[in-house]
Amino acid sequence: MPSTELESAKFTSIDWSDESGGWRSVRYRSVGLVAALLLVAALFTYDYVAAPRELFAFMDWDVTRMDWLFLVSTVLFVRYALVPLAVSRERSSTYVREFVRRPAGVLSLGYILFFGVMGLVGPEWFGLARVDFYAKVQPPVFTSVNTGNIRAYNCVGKVAGNQCHGTWQYPLGTTRVGEDVAKVIVYAIRIGLKLALSAAMIMVVVATAVGTAAGYFGGWVDDVLMRYVDVQQTVPAIVVYIILSTMYLGKGLFALALVFGLLDWGGIARLVRSEVLQRRTDGYVRAAQAAGASDLHVVRKHVIPNSTATIVTALTRQIPLLILAQVALAYLKLNSVAFRSLGEVLMRGLSANPVPWHQRWWVTGFITLFLVVTVVSFNVFGDVVRDVLDPQEEVA
Repeated sequence: MPSTELESAKFTSIDWSDESGGWRSVRYRSVGLVAALLLVAALFTYDYVAAPRELFAFMDWDVTRMDWLFLVSTVLFVRYALVPLAVSRERSSTYVREFVRRPAGVLSLGYILFFGVMGLVGPEWFGLARVDFYAKVQPPVFTSVNTGNIRAYNCVGKVAGNQCHGTWQYPLGTTRVGEDVAKVIVYAIRIGLKLALSAAMIMVVVATAVGTAAGYFGGWVDDVLMRYVDVQQTVPAIVVYIILSTMYLGKGLFALALVFGLLDWGGIARLVRSEVLQRRTDGYVRAAQAAGASDLHVVRKHVIPNSTATIVTALTRQIPLLILAQVALAYLKLNSVAFRSLGEVLMRGLSANPVPWHQRWWVTGFITLFLVVTVVSFNVFGDVVRDVLDPQEEVA
């Protein structure tokens, strides 16, 4: 059925002079990105040359190499995710309306926003989980624990017979050494946020560059890049991490983010390549090429933006896997962070000291619940984002 709208086609609103590329196409947001990266580089240099202990003494913050990687990743995330949404208000409003129509997407987005806020400021708001043997094995609020077989036990809440009742002082209970489980989870969110954002930004840059080059240029470029991806995927990133972290990089979060970010992008690159193979023959791409636009300009302005749905969906599937990998490695004592990791707490929570794990079920129970909710939320968010950004791919 022919269109009855009187508006002119958007095709006629394209600035063809801009399609030729050149310096005029450099936008303020790109200048801002370079300025922000230069500022981070200047702070990094000052930290290592003039203030090797504490860069911000008034904050008592000694910036680690993981913090630097996180800062650079945050700059890239703001530039390529938040700024385009803020600038393209009409398009963003359309996305918001489509997103609101999907309750599962709204719930998952709400949890991810909560995840981000807690990761940024949660440990400062609620404090860190400290060892306190006088508060060991405290049950969650509204529950109780039998204290008859726990030696040298001190109940913080009310006591009825041998039953100790939980209090709001420790809403999710405590571990066998008195650590607040709620604070352990809040700090785990910060670990997850740092790891997810840092590794994800590395993956996005590398996978997008490789997948786009392979799909757009094709031929021997495609053959060489895809064969390299085949070879790289035969060596799991987790094996490389164990070797490098043991011999060179240390078992910290930085090594994990760097190794997984540089070696675990093969699947995303393949998805991007498939998307680009479809996009490179679309009419708007051929029109831009006919107008004299360079390959770099076409890729930057037309091909990559239209592959956003594929990239975001792939990343949202990869992020929970990174978090689970960190927990698993910490459980095996192959990864360590400044304070307690969920994997380490989970390992101690499953031990029989001082009581069997099922009598202090809240330690493993709440950690497992947190991981399940995180994985499900990111997966649902990715599916909804794919449907919103690319309705043609929506599955009924």
